[in-house]
Amino acid sequence: MTLVSNVYLTHGLMLLCAIAAAYNALPESTGRIVPEWRPAMTALLAALSALALVAYPTWGELKNPGLWMFAIVAAVAGLARGYWLRIDVDHSWRLIRLQKAYDCLIATVALIALALIALALIEIALAAIGPADQPTMELGLTMIASFLVGRLAAVQLRSRQEPQSDLHDSPSPPAEG
Repeated sequence: MTLVSNVYLTHGLMLLCAIAAAYNALPESTGRIVPEWRPAMTALLAALSALALVAYPTWGELKNPGLWMFAIVAAVAGLARGYWLRIDVDHSWRLIRLQKAYDCLIATVALIALALIALALIEIALAAIGPADQPTMELGLTMIASFLVGRLAAVQLRSRQEPQSDLHDSPSPPAEG
């Protein structure tokens, strides 16, 4: 890994993916009509953000059963949330509207916060103890990403079975401010 001003490139990738996930979650969380692939991109970017930190410095960190135990619990919570989420689907135009889906935006903002905390801890830890013993936010990032992936799985499964709603011609609700 390359060290750039006491921050590794993987940490930059982690933060960039977390910010992109939050940006991608904005229309979805405000009840706007979005393409079907948009919620998947949010979950994928969150998972990539967590994976960038978990896989650092070696891929051996992926063998931690305690981490995956918490990830499975978070994914089940995401499945439950996605199951009870109100959705409208336009099958012909491949559009979807998630109603009252603020949890996605809250989760991605928490992802950014944890990524920033991880970067701050990296700066402090590298100055004090060196790169070998740096603290990370692996558990929090993995749980948030697993929640979003589980939520996505439930939404995608439900969207195939939901009745047709004509979303193409209907306007998006005004943004609440």
